[in-house]
Amino acid sequence: MKKILLGSLLLLWVLSAFAQATDREQFRLIHADKLYLSNLEKGQILQLIGKVNFFYGDTEFKSDHALILDTQKVARLSGHVVVQNDSLHLVADSLAYYRIPEVLNLGGRARLTQRSQAGFTRWLEGDHAIYDKAKDTFTTWSDVKGYFQDENAFVECGYGFWDRRNGYGYLIEEPKIQAGTTDTLYVSADKMEFYEQERKFIATFNVATQSRDYQAYSDFLIYLDNEEKAVFIGRPNFENSFATATAQEFQLYFDDRELQRITLVDSCVVHFAQEEGQAKQNWVKASNIELLLGDGQIQEFSADSEVSYFYYQEENEKQDFFINRAGGDRLKAKFDPDNKLKLLDMGGRIKGTYKFKNDS
Repeated sequence: MKKILLGSLLLLWVLSAFAQATDREQFRLIHADKLYLSNLEKGQILQLIGKVNFFYGDTEFKSDHALILDTQKVARLSGHVVVQNDSLHLVADSLAYYRIPEVLNLGGRARLTQRSQAGFTRWLEGDHAIYDKAKDTFTTWSDVKGYFQDENAFVECGYGFWDRRNGYGYLIEEPKIQAGTTDTLYVSADKMEFYEQERKFIATFNVATQSRDYQAYSDFLIYLDNEEKAVFIGRPNFENSFATATAQEFQLYFDDRELQRITLVDSCVVHFAQEEGQAKQNWVKASNIELLLGDGQIQEFSADSEVSYFYYQEENEKQDFFINRAGGDRLKAKFDPDNKLKLLDMGGRIKGTYKFKNDS
């Protein structure tokens, strides 16, 4: 009994002396299977082994092994490292914590996980990482992957940065994002940026967007999640099984991630097929064009200002042959569920030709 009491008092004295030396960080040891304290000329060294658990201020550390150098203000942890602080959750194979300037170097597979006030989980991981505790920023590189639950999006790249305090992050080195289900939306670019407060996503240079319904390519992409709107600028072009389109700017509007409407702005050209899989030999040119879609098909479109079009219809059991080429101020077209033209209405200074089969 006396030995147990003496050992406990000795341990308390050791920890008290070490805590006084590190009182600015408020070091508190919760548990360790073994403890060794060494007093050297360069300062005290505390070694903790087995189920290590301690606090620096309000930040909790766990690992299999820890070496704390008082004078150098460094803590080195290895084996199942976990760092927890409020909404922050870090895991890694190893960690070096430099208390001045509050920087954590993480080795092995390192992951930062955050749970938002709304209950959504976000995480970002890589083979190497640095967490700046003072600035609340996380940088990771080499085989970077991540997941954003509120956007239902998976990301991957070679280098990622996450500023938790300001709600900003970026991905470089071949970044890719998969949003929604496995066949909903894929985006790749040279760089991607995320703005949490504005719920905005920006992709720059060599932007490629692919889904089961369409593909789009441009120099820049801006996606506004609150509006479910995507803006493509910088030589954008759009393609699906029925149409291809080019313009100075595309505006895509979604409903529950399904593409519903496309607005083309300035120098617009749309080539479209009469049926899926056929040649896209019909075309419309105008200053502005708007397409309404459903089930991946064009239901109707309207064009205005300097409008011209060409429409070729082959003869079959349900329709007659005709070719129509015209120009005017405005154009509106509607298609049936089989993507057959059922209405073509043009107005304003119309000029054109109409050819049809002559059975006489």
